[in-house]
Amino acid sequence: MMGFLDVRCCTLDVCHSDRRISLSIFFCLISIFSFSQIDTKIDTTHIKIGEPIHFTLTVPLHSKTNVKLPELQDTLSFHIEILDQKIDTVLNGEKKSLVQRMTLTSFDPGEFLIRSLPVVVNEDTLLSQSFQIKVDEVKIDSANLAGFPIKPIMEEEYTWKDYWDKYWLYFLIGALVFFALLIVAILFLRDKKRKDILAKTPKTPYDEAKDALKTLDKKNYLTKGQVNPYYSELSFVLRRYLGKVYHFSSLELLSDDLVDYFQKTTHLEKTEVDQLKEFLYESDLVKFAKAIPDETQNARHRKWVENLVERIKPLEIEEEPHLELKPNEKYRKIT
Repeated sequence: MMGFLDVRCCTLDVCHSDRRISLSIFFCLISIFSFSQIDTKIDTTHIKIGEPIHFTLTVPLHSKTNVKLPELQDTLSFHIEILDQKIDTVLNGEKKSLVQRMTLTSFDPGEFLIRSLPVVVNEDTLLSQSFQIKVDEVKIDSANLAGFPIKPIMEEEYTWKDYWDKYWLYFLIGALVFFALLIVAILFLRDKKRKDILAKTPKTPYDEAKDALKTLDKKNYLTKGQVNPYYSELSFVLRRYLGKVYHFSSLELLSDDLVDYFQKTTHLEKTEVDQLKEFLYESDLVKFAKAIPDETQNARHRKWVENLVERIKPLEIEEEPHLELKPNEKYRKIT
C-alpha cells in the first residue's frame, strides 16, 4: 500500500513539473513573437539623477494593420517620469512604421524597471521589451564649495504706483463714497438754507389762512367723526384771518360781538355778515352743545370760509412820498 502511494506522489510531482515547463516555454514563445513584431530601444541603461533616457517603440505597419499604441500620462511608474513624448509615422523605402518616442528620467537613486508596454495590433495585444536601468546619485563635494554670507533683508521703498497697483480698488471705492457724501451734504445744506429762509420770511395773512385750511383738510376730522375739533379750528382760522386783515383783536371777541363789529363797519357786505353770523352760531352749537351738523352743512361752511378768504385777500398799495395812509387804505376788496 505504501509503495502504491509513493508511486502516485511521484507521478503527481512529475506532472506539475511538466506543466510549469510548458507554461514557461509558452510565455517565452509569446515574448519572442512580440519582440519580433515590436522593436523597442533605449539609448542607455545607466544615468545620473535627472539625466534623460531616449526610449523608442517601433511597430511595422501594413496595408490592413490597425495599431493602437499605449496612452501614457506623465509617468511610467512611481520612480520613472516622462519628460516628453510624440508619435510619428516613418517611411523607409516601401516599409512604413509607427514610432513612439519618449524622453524618460528618474529623480530617485536606485535600480528600476522600465516595464513592458501593451501594443494592440489588430485584435492581438503585444508587449514591448522591458529594461532594467540604474540611477546614480549625484555626489556633491561640500568641502570645496565656496560659501557666501547670508545677506540681510533689504527694505523695499514703496512708490505711489506700487500703492495704486495694490490698493486701486479701495481708492476708487473711497472716492465714490466721498463724492456721494459730498453731494448729500450739499443737498442737505441747500435744503436747510431754503427752509431757514422760508422760516425767516414772514407769511402774509392770506398765506397763513390758506396753509391752515390745507392742514385742517389733511387731519381728516370729519372722516373720523371728530366734528368738535373741526369746527373749533375752522372758526379759529377765520377769526385770526379777519383780525389780521382788518387790524383788530378778533380772537378776543365773542361770536355776537364779532358779528356786531362787522355790522357797524363796511368791511363785509350785509349777506356776508349774515353768513358769518350763521357760521359762528353753528360752530358754537357744535363746540358747546355737542350738535352734529350733516355732511352738506360741513361742506358748505368749509367752502364759504375759503371763498371769504379769497374775496377779502389784501393787496398792498405802494406808498407815495410825503403821503400818510390810513391803516384801512392799505387793503381793498377783490371783486
